[in-house]
Amino acid sequence: MLGAISQGEALKKLRVEVLGLRQDEYARLVDVSRKTLSDVENDKGNYSAEIINKIYKPFGLETGLVPISKTLISSLFK
Repeated sequence: MLGAISQGEALKKLRVEVLGLRQDEYARLVDVSRKTLSDVENDKGNYSAEIINKIYKPFGLETGLVPISKTLISSLFK
């Protein structure tokens, strides 16, 4: 997929470019350890939706299911 970035890359980009925060500052803001934040940004580990939602909350984002099939999208929104 052209232009696709990982969940971790997106988080780091948002943290740095939108908020201008260091990892330790952002980790305190979202109440997770700096190691957890680092692992998520580097696409390591397997964190729960609860942790991911906590980390993305300052951006108004949360995990969810998004249909990628045009057929499925069409049938859902008829």
